[in-house]
Amino acid sequence: MEDASLIIALTIVSIVSCVALFVNWTGNRKIPGLLVLSIGFMATTFGVLMLTTQGSVTPIISVILANTLILGGRIPIDMGLAAFWNQEQSKLPLICGGLFVATMGAISYFTLIDEQTVLRIRAYTFMMVVFSLTNIYIIANGLRIEKKLRPVTTTSLNFGAFLALMLFSVNAAAEFFLMLVRSGAAQNDPDQGSSFMALGAIFTMVVFSVAIIIRTKKELSIEHKETPFTTRLLRSSIPGPFSKLANVSWGVASRYSQPGSLLTIDVENMDQIVRQHGYKVGNEILRLFSLTASDRRPSEDVLARSSFRQFRTLLPNVNEEGSKVVIKKIKQALLADDYVFRGKKLEVFLKIAAVTRREEDLSLQDMLQEGEVELFRAKQEAAGAAAPAIT
Repeated sequence: MEDASLIIALTIVSIVSCVALFVNWTGNRKIPGLLVLSIGFMATTFGVLMLTTQGSVTPIISVILANTLILGGRIPIDMGLAAFWNQEQSKLPLICGGLFVATMGAISYFTLIDEQTVLRIRAYTFMMVVFSLTNIYIIANGLRIEKKLRPVTTTSLNFGAFLALMLFSVNAAAEFFLMLVRSGAAQNDPDQGSSFMALGAIFTMVVFSVAIIIRTKKELSIEHKETPFTTRLLRSSIPGPFSKLANVSWGVASRYSQPGSLLTIDVENMDQIVRQHGYKVGNEILRLFSLTASDRRPSEDVLARSSFRQFRTLLPNVNEEGSKVVIKKIKQALLADDYVFRGKKLEVFLKIAAVTRREEDLSLQDMLQEGEVELFRAKQEAAGAAAPAIT
């Protein structure tokens, strides 16, 4: 390369970027995907540095090993991004791994057996386009999933995510253009735009590492914002706050001679969800369900978690027919919303029991007890209907 200062700059940026990502991981180990992503980034940067030696050292090192590190390093980057964005079950990294093996076979063939530099470059740039498009899909899909999983983020700027999307979009377009027009000259030929490619590599390293660090900080900020909400939800099972709010609502209903209804909602498969995915996911499901139910009800209603898998919903001024309408809306909302964990949709099954009283019979304690009885009866009826007939 004609300008040796670019090689020095590329080396410094590579080292600083790798160190920054590893430091980011050490301080935020509970966030999934950061370690794998950092390892993949380090392999890729080493490959880029090795690629600048084309024409100076043996092709096995400057071409095959360099391309193996660059392309192979993109696979753990894909895996890290998928884990970071709740898509650990995604098959895209595996698909990219298969394409990577085929691409390296083509690069090795056109380097060691039938030397066709142009075809080798075509294979390399094609794979880079695939990786960039894969990253775009993972991040875009992650934003979609996160919008449903974590409503707090819908009001937050995902600058790190948008920065990464911009970077991979530019890279995909640039690599596709280079695949069509780049000649087969050696990388160290100053007449073939090697300085431009080095500057592009520096830009990519800086923007990518900054985007990941910004997104990590945003993740911590979102967790901080969510903690009070989740804490309030988990503590809503304490009888005091629930009874206080319920008595206020019931007092208003009684004062204006209005009926009232109480829904006892049981998440039937909560035990199974917790066994498979842990308490954190179970609590997240309950939090999401509470948002689903409360967002579709007037503000004067009271929704609170009453046990590990149950909610109570107080409906002032709602009679028996009205409670049936509310139950139908809750079930429809449950079917319409996806509960996704690491790329896999979780099904949530409910049993809802309704108790309605006229204004003269409004008694919170009696209705709570009757709600438990009605819920038990509904479960027994469902179990009886599901049981095989005895002949």
